[in-house]
Amino acid sequence: MNKSQITQTATEAEELYKIVMNLYWTYLNTLETYVQNIPETETGILNELNKEMQEVQSALEHDIGVFEKAIQSDTEGLHQLKDKLKIDSIYENLKNK
Repeated sequence: MNKSQITQTATEAEELYKIVMNLYWTYLNTLETYVQNIPETETGILNELNKEMQEVQSALEHDIGVFEKAIQSDTEGLHQLKDKLKIDSIYENLKNK
């Protein structure tokens, strides 16, 4: 890889990281607002949302790990990085609700 390719890959990875983190941030803030409007007596709904938040947290931790691994490895391609992210499954869940 030449310097130009490395710079371009790093820039694209940074852009992807910002997009993914913004999606998580937006999703979690929306979920937090939704949870605040649910009465505490609705324990079933709150328990389901808690499970969903745990899944999102797990996916976020996984995706951060993917980025960390990519940073440590100069041979991993950006397209492989995109394929490994779990944000897509969360997005599909949102579309189906």
